[in-house]
Amino acid sequence: MVPHAEEITPSVTNAAHAETIPENGQYLKNGVNGNSVSDFAYPPYVPANTPYRLLKQYHSKPSKLRVACIGAGASGLCLAYKMEKMLAGGSFDLTLFEKNPHFGGTWYENTYPGVACDIPSHLYTFSWDPKPDWSHYFAYGPEIQGYFESFAERHGSKKYMKLNTKVIEARWDEDKGLWNITLEDQVTKAAWQDWAHVLVNGTGILNNWKWPDIDGLHDFAGSKMHSAAWDHSVDFKGKTVGVIGTGSTSVQIVPQLQKEADKLKVFMRSSTWISPPFGGGVLESDLRKGAPDDQPGQRQYTFTEEDKKKFAEDPAYHLNFRKRIEAEINSLFGMYQQNSEMSNAFRKLITEEMHRRMGPGHEELKKFIIPKWSPGCRRISPGDGYLEALVQPNVEPVYGGIKKMVPEGIVSEDGTLHKMDILVCATGFNVAFKPAFKLINGDGKTINEDWGESINLYMGVSAPRFPNYYTIVGPGATWSSGTLLPSIETTVEYSVKMMRKIQQDQIRSIAVKQEALDDIYAHFDEFHKTTVFQEECRSWFKDGKQKNRIYLWPGPTIHFLKSIKDPRFEDYDIRWRYGNRFAFLGHGEVKANQTKDVLGLSTYVRDGDTEWGVE
Repeated sequence: MVPHAEEITPSVTNAAHAETIPENGQYLKNGVNGNSVSDFAYPPYVPANTPYRLLKQYHSKPSKLRVACIGAGASGLCLAYKMEKMLAGGSFDLTLFEKNPHFGGTWYENTYPGVACDIPSHLYTFSWDPKPDWSHYFAYGPEIQGYFESFAERHGSKKYMKLNTKVIEARWDEDKGLWNITLEDQVTKAAWQDWAHVLVNGTGILNNWKWPDIDGLHDFAGSKMHSAAWDHSVDFKGKTVGVIGTGSTSVQIVPQLQKEADKLKVFMRSSTWISPPFGGGVLESDLRKGAPDDQPGQRQYTFTEEDKKKFAEDPAYHLNFRKRIEAEINSLFGMYQQNSEMSNAFRKLITEEMHRRMGPGHEELKKFIIPKWSPGCRRISPGDGYLEALVQPNVEPVYGGIKKMVPEGIVSEDGTLHKMDILVCATGFNVAFKPAFKLINGDGKTINEDWGESINLYMGVSAPRFPNYYTIVGPGATWSSGTLLPSIETTVEYSVKMMRKIQQDQIRSIAVKQEALDDIYAHFDEFHKTTVFQEECRSWFKDGKQKNRIYLWPGPTIHFLKSIKDPRFEDYDIRWRYGNRFAFLGHGEVKANQTKDVLGLSTYVRDGDTEWGVE
């Protein structure tokens, strides 16, 4: 049920005082925002067929915007920072709804042994907020979480957060131009209501972990855990441990458990490419400097105090260091995923390195683990120490599927019982192509019903028929083509630009056109006919299928950033709050008329052909 305007009061933590959505007559009598330059108010509810009147405001004065973001990980933190930077102070209310008791997202939730980022640490920051004192070339999880906590402290992000709060449902009211949101307190389980003009999905695509679909899984009598819900009370020393999975998480966990467990059984259903490190060229030229490669599987580098000092005291060098790594990664992903000759060369290089790292013998492992599909069809994993761990005397790779679980352990497809004390499921996530919460549009359709068996997201951000709703780096964006944070940043900026247009142009709702999405997907399909992604591997950017549309941007990260830097408003359907698209012109003044700003009233008078604008 949609509450009456006078019943709606914000619960956001940064609101100075409660405000309601004004009823219709207010804008006719007093102007939507009054005559004050800096006072901003929520736009009123304007019923259909209301006669048009001039707004008593200056040209493009922002209406106050109420924004709800789901998630307080990297996307939520970036959104809070960018809204403060890009929108007029006092012109918005924001809440970051976070289901966990603490913020940080992926890096708060994943605490398994060896958790790290496969992108070099000096790139795993917001692009404008470098960190010169990383401990390692590939940062471990606790240090990444520490970076985001430091960012939140330095930029005051915590005031926007409402923790232990899960979004259950969001329902669009087209008449009033707002989302009605149902939330659940994760401590008390009590449900309550809130609302927003704009809804941002910042949950990420790998957020909802899942147990593997194995008969009798919960019959196992020993300790059992998922990699995304690690039980730190369990002692692995001297135990027989089973690990299910060959994905990037297993690749990080196995080398750590191999050092502790008496016996380690790794259940491997599918093959996987284990690559040299991303950004390895700069690592070798600037840091390792041609050091003997006697341990090819140990490419981690610990920064010296001298390294950190140089980064801190010479920002120009640090910036160039970061730029060179990013350029190397963009070039790598751009070439081997699109060029068959380059892909074959890359396959040969990785195969040789994998064989070298496993050493002489181990022919069954080598035959099984080298994929038939090209590197990059699924995201590749650098995997320090993984191959080396698999050939240790206390490790047994178990090939093929799992028949069932019994109290003693795992029964493999060939009927063998593998007894164990502890089971670790490194089996990944339910990929969040569709929101984990119920999202309902103005026609009463859920996004699941609207999409059916396919995906329908424009540039990974906007969905037709779901206005004022933005996903941060959803399906169709860049997940497997390099560094993720720049894509998050640019998509956040895109979303805030949409908010600014909603504010300044007095827009009630703005939704991407289906025809624009049909066109971009036609481009996807044509582009991916010749890329490695169309090969028969099962991957999450094909929605877990071997053959499917490839929901991955057609190009490397830099290509995506260029495409999404500024919204193409021609691809959107707009509905105006006052029934007239020019209501934002107001009563014939600009802001400088009210502030008596001489320079603001003469911005176009200059002594050269330079850019000019009017606030």
